[in-house]
Parts: sequence; structure tokens; C-alpha cells
Amino acid sequence: YNFDLFATYQKTIAESHNFSFTLGNTIFKEWGNGLYATGYDVPNNSWEFADINLANGLPTQQPNSSYTYDERRLSYFGRLQYDYKGRYLLSAMLRRDMSTKFGPENRVAYFPSFTGGWVLSDESFFKQNKILNFAKIRASYGTLGNDNIGSNLYTSLLNGEAMYVFDGALTPGRATGVITNPNVKWEEARKFDVGVDLNFFNSDVTFVADYFVDTRHDLLVPGIPVSGILGAAAPGSGFPTINAGNVKNYGLELAVGYKKDLTDNLRIDVNYNVTFIKNKVLQVDNATGYLQGGNFGTAEPAARMEVGKPMGYFYGYRTDGIFQNQAEIDAAPSQTGLGAQTVQPGDIRFVDMNGDNKIDANDKTNIGDPIPAATMGFNINLKYKGFDFAAYTFASIGNDMLRNYERTVPNGNRLNYVLDRWTGEGTSNTVPRATTGATNNNVISDYFVEDASYVRIQNVQLGYTFTEDILGKAGITKARLYVGVNNLYTFTKYMGYDPGASSGAPIGGGIDYGFYPVPRMYMIGANINF
Repeated sequence: YNFDLFATYQKTIAESHNFSFTLGNTIFKEWGNGLYATGYDVPNNSWEFADINLANGLPTQQPNSSYTYDERRLSYFGRLQYDYKGRYLLSAMLRRDMSTKFGPENRVAYFPSFTGGWVLSDESFFKQNKILNFAKIRASYGTLGNDNIGSNLYTSLLNGEAMYVFDGALTPGRATGVITNPNVKWEEARKFDVGVDLNFFNSDVTFVADYFVDTRHDLLVPGIPVSGILGAAAPGSGFPTINAGNVKNYGLELAVGYKKDLTDNLRIDVNYNVTFIKNKVLQVDNATGYLQGGNFGTAEPAARMEVGKPMGYFYGYRTDGIFQNQAEIDAAPSQTGLGAQTVQPGDIRFVDMNGDNKIDANDKTNIGDPIPAATMGFNINLKYKGFDFAAYTFASIGNDMLRNYERTVPNGNRLNYVLDRWTGEGTSNTVPRATTGATNNNVISDYFVEDASYVRIQNVQLGYTFTEDILGKAGITKARLYVGVNNLYTFTKYMGYDPGASSGAPIGGGIDYGFYPVPRMYMIGANINF
């Protein structure tokens, strides 16, 4: 359940000074429990006999499990707003948030925020003209908390799986679950923003520009690998969630819109926005100076969080084409440190980054950035008499994707790019030979990293509205029929199913594990008012 309670008091002094005070709180609770059991060979196929005690088939040990959870959040907030004749705007807010996701010492956190604005177009020196009719400058700084992690990760729970021996027989039981972190605490987003709002041509054209700096302190990252002797690989267990460090996002947001009735029957509404963003890790709370996440192949770490680098960048080997003959192999640095003892013509050539004439883990480097350099959206709405048309397009530019869905197996389908594989000297310098043998071609490298930039037509819809005068005496006051398509088409050079796929993990979110493709959906529908 959610419960919100707040009160607002407003006061105007001398007809120019406007004050507004707000106090309130929010209560959130989510809880549940469940019990599962499995039995075999119940005597009769009827609900009245659906009793696990009547099961007499194998296995002799009827598996069972249960769960219970209780998550709560309690927040108090206060806000003060002030404006002078609607021209100078100030606001300040303070939140006190408490969450059961954290231990008793870290449950409570305070988050202040401040904002100010100045409407220049209301000043006497601002000259109204036919071009610019509204102008506002604003700035803000604020903090918000994030507790989006699993429950009870700060304390040890018996929710793992284990087998024990009692009287010489194996007996299923419980063990400690996910490795705990009693020090886990709120993640804090600190955002500074300065922007301008402009309206042109009697507000037919709007323009918004913002420069922002968004810093995440004590970033919450789940599943950080620790020593194997702690038991994280045991059934029902897992790696702990930690506050990994600080990450900075900064950039520029621009938006422009045009809205106008071109004629009595034709109306247009067009909007475009673009965000240019850069990302950099400021601090890593780890003795090694970096954290790893994501997997390539079976268990090779694929992404890193490292100071001065983009969050979750891909960490692996750089490639330099394909070996065409044995002479090139003999002249190149040794690759035995990668696993395969022999290299053959048609195999990938790796770059010796540190110049020690051998290829090993010390040659790994930054091979890709999953964070786009820019994202943008474009939507258009048109109305002509009873017809309406709407379309929305989204684009992501500059993001890389790491392919991790291919398997080296004797009988398996491959993508059609292997048709251009190396089959002899001079046949290819980009795609290695096809083999299921042990080679270094399957170690993590930029061979598996692709530019996943894309433009996607997200939604298109066309409708027609019948009014009451057309419908007559059918008892219907309004009816709208429409047809539409979701995910109409994606323009991309990425070879996988979905260039926008992501696991959502802070470290390793840009790895394509073979996500199910986004379906194209055709729709036809009606909205009818009686």
C-alpha cells in the first residue's frame, strides 16, 4: 500500500510576495509470503485429493520451499516556494527518507534541493517583439536517494540450498544465501542544472536548453565478485551488493517544438530533443582501483568500472586483422599466453599493447563504450478534420555492443557474416576461419564489439474520429477508429537482434547475451463514447 499525506499553506504579502509552504509524508509497504511443494502420483485427479501427503511416487523426498518478504519506506518532506510578481522564483526542499533495504545504521538519509528562476520577459527592459515573446533563466541543485536493490542484503539469511548427511542418508536443507554487506547504504544522485526556456512567434516555437552535471555517489552495484571461499557459487547464494564509488554524467540537452493551427482544419505539433552525454568514473571503492562485471563466453569478466574511464567499458584485446600465412605468425608476438598452444593461418592477430613481444592478460585494454554519445527523439502529431496521425522515432548514437550469443559448437547455426570467413591466404582479413577446435579466436576482443547505433521508428498511428452529427441517432456521441504499428523498423548496422538490448546492470549492461528481439506489433482499435 501507499499512503500520502501533505498540507499546503499559501500567503501573499503586499500583493507582490507570494509564499507557499508544504509539509507531508509518504508511507510505502510491500509484503508477501509463499509456500511451494511438489508431489507425484496423487491417487485421484481431483482437487479434493490435492494433498501432498497423499503423494506416493518418486522422489521419496518431496521438494518444498517457501519465502517471505516485507519492504517498507517512510519519508517526510518539506518545501518552501517564493516568487516576486511571478518574476523571481525560488524554491527549497528537504526530504528525510528511511528504507528497510538497508541496515539499522544506514536506513535514514536526508536529501535537500534548491532551485531558482528569473523570467526576463517580465522585466521592464525586455522589449516585446514579434520574434521572442518569452524568456526564462533557471538553475537548480538537488539530491535524491536510490534504494533499488534486493531485500535484506545487509544481513545473513538461510535461503540457500544445501545437502547434509544424517544417519548415513543425504538430507536436503538450508544454507546461508547471498553474501551480505552490512555497510550497504543509500545511493545519492547529486544533480546540477542550468537552463533557459525561450518562446518565439507567439509561442508557436519553443526552445529549451539545459547543461547538467549528474553525479552518483555511493553507486549501488549488485553481484560484485569476491573470493570464492566465501561460498558465492553455492546454490542459492550469490555475490554481495556494494556501494561501488562515484560516477559523473554531464552534458547538454536541447529541445525544440513547433505547434500551430495552420488552417481551421489542419493542426501540426512537432517536437525534437537531443541529449549529448559524457560519462566518467570518479572513484572506485576497491583496493584494485577497478570493479568487474558481466561475462563473456563462460566466465570471463567483460566490463569494468575504473577511475577516469566510462562506466562499464569493455575490457579485452585489440585485434589487427587475420594471419594469412605461417610467416606472419612466426614474426608476430607469441599468443600462447591466451590458452591455445598453436596458432594457424586464418586466426585472429592480437595487438601487443605493452610491447613485451607476447600476448597475455597485460595487453587487455579499453575496446568499447556501451554509453551512447547522444540520444534523440522526434515525434509528430497531425490533425486534419477528422483524421489524426502520430509518429515517434528514437535514436541512440555512438553506443557499442559486445556480442556474447555466439557458440562454437559442431552443429549450430551462425550469422551470415561467416560466409565471408577466411578460407585461404588473401580471402579475408576481418573474419577468422571457421572451426570448433581450441583457438584464441574466442577470447574477448574488439572482434566481438560492434557499433550499435540505431534509429528506431517506435510508434506510428493513424485514426479517424466520427462525430455525433455523422453517427446520427445510434446513441453514440463519438467514435474513433485507428490502426497502428509499434516497433515499425530499426535502422542499424548491428548484426544482433536488438541494438538497444541491455541487462540493465551498471557494469556489463551493454553485453548482448542473446536477448529476445523486440516484436513488431500491429494494432487496430476503436474508442467509442455513448
